Amino acid sequence: MVLGAPDALHSIDGGRAVSIAFAVPESAVWRDELWDTILDLSALLDEGSWVLVGGHAVLAHALAHDRDCELVSHSVRPLGRLVTTASAMPTVIRCLRELGFVLEGTSIATEFRFSRLPERGSLSDLPQQWIVDVTGVTSLSGGDQALERCEPRGASKGLRAPSVPLPSLLASIVYEAAQFGSSTTEPFVHARNAAFLVSFVHNPIGARQELTPDDRRILRALDAAVGLRQHSVWSRLPIDPDAFIRWKLLLAE
Repeated sequence: MVLGAPDALHSIDGGRAVSIAFAVPESAVWRDELWDTILDLSALLDEGSWVLVGGHAVLAHALAHDRDCELVSHSVRPLGRLVTTASAMPTVIRCLRELGFVLEGTSIATEFRFSRLPERGSLSDLPQQWIVDVTGVTSLSGGDQALERCEPRGASKGLRAPSVPLPSLLASIVYEAAQFGSSTTEPFVHARNAAFLVSFVHNPIGARQELTPDDRRILRALDAAVGLRQHSVWSRLPIDPDAFIRWKLLLAE
């Protein structure tokens, strides 16, 4: 449920007014607790030092556009993901530790994994996990672009209403397309998320002017795999049969 138009409802974040862009549903089950962590990090970390990416960024865009969140692909595990800078990484580690997370290790030199065991009474019996990517070497997976095009958006959950840093809609599409090209486990989860986000683009011709050469390369790689109207990533979007047309307009020369 969207609480109001961008100028209709405001909260105060750090002494300044922030438009409420979306509300976290109370029926979010284990996502509810993961969203608590997102709001905690929003309060603890400096603006511009990190950005929420992945399924929860897609979910936030869906909430902001009043769309069916059940169409957002997500892991069965309570898993969040963020991108930060090398200089802010020590602060991110400290904040996650303050929130009870333990560093599990790294799969690559720039990807850090944290986990926290479920608390008593938790809605999930699985540990909450976070993946933290460091910019500078994440451009192939869309991380740098996401942080560069970060747009803080007001989010509300109960009485809490901080500003959550999200990639712009276009940057989120590029991020999911890039993840499709780099994921070895569930690439089509990211393809479906990208297609879902494309359905929110009201002016694909205008958005096309904002694409960088790297963006175009990433999106065309995804198009090579899902570029036919009958592909399942488009056919599963009955609410917007024009999403495929928007996609082709976005990619047109």
